[in-house]
Amino acid sequence: MNAILRSTVLFAHEEFLSPEVCVVNTNSELSSSADGPAEFSELENYLQVSFSEQRLLRMALTHPSFANEHPEDETEDNERLEFLGDAVLGMIVARSLYQHFPDVTEGNLTEWRAYLVCGPTLSRVAKSLKIGRFLRLGRGEEQTGGREREGNLERAYEAVVGAVYLDAGLDAANQFVQTTLAGDFAKLTANPEELNPKGTLQELVQRSPSSDSDESSRPEYVLIRESGPDHRRYFEIAVEIDGKELGRGSGNSKQQAEKEAALSALGTIRSNLGEANGHSCQITDEEGQ
Repeated sequence: MNAILRSTVLFAHEEFLSPEVCVVNTNSELSSSADGPAEFSELENYLQVSFSEQRLLRMALTHPSFANEHPEDETEDNERLEFLGDAVLGMIVARSLYQHFPDVTEGNLTEWRAYLVCGPTLSRVAKSLKIGRFLRLGRGEEQTGGREREGNLERAYEAVVGAVYLDAGLDAANQFVQTTLAGDFAKLTANPEELNPKGTLQELVQRSPSSDSDESSRPEYVLIRESGPDHRRYFEIAVEIDGKELGRGSGNSKQQAEKEAALSALGTIRSNLGEANGHSCQITDEEGQ
């Protein structure tokens, strides 16, 4: 059985591979505690995690640009830890959804998992944990806003998950994920449509009797305004149905702005035209024509 297949089979069991098995590169870097224990103590407070091996945390925060510019630094960049953390995170989230939502279909579970592990979610959580402040970046990445870049924050969060797993095991990684994603897990029961408002809006339009005779009826997202520097763009987007604007949204990415616009449109449809007790409504103009 090759290594990839073996890993896949073992990940399907109740427990992951042991951290010792997962560490392929066992150089002295990971066993040394030469760095002072206070180096990342502030970040550990934000993470609510105390590392036995702070070099794992140091690795999780090392962007490839830093490693490229500082060959004298023996710390590996965070790409391998990100790979591991992505797998651990995916398994934890999938298992939590499976266990806590026994009546939810596979399709919805897949949709919810995608929301919980997507870039915007993880980067937002990373920001709340102040991870960006501690990233080790190369000069160019630093100067172009790398500490706030969504991709860097997403990957750093996943790398931290991997570091927690290697340092303290699956239970600790599970606790970290459950704690840091608690607010997003709560949305699953409080207001699931917030997770995928674009999909909800599309479904509502398709259920509308008017859509049966007009296949062109579908939400259209129109960019109204784009501004800001490259590392901090700002987008304002309107959503239209049959040429009529039903909502606007804004955000630091088109995806976020479209999501906010869809939420606004849902509010408009349901408050002005009504969808009582889950029954579909016909999307017409405000005069009811």
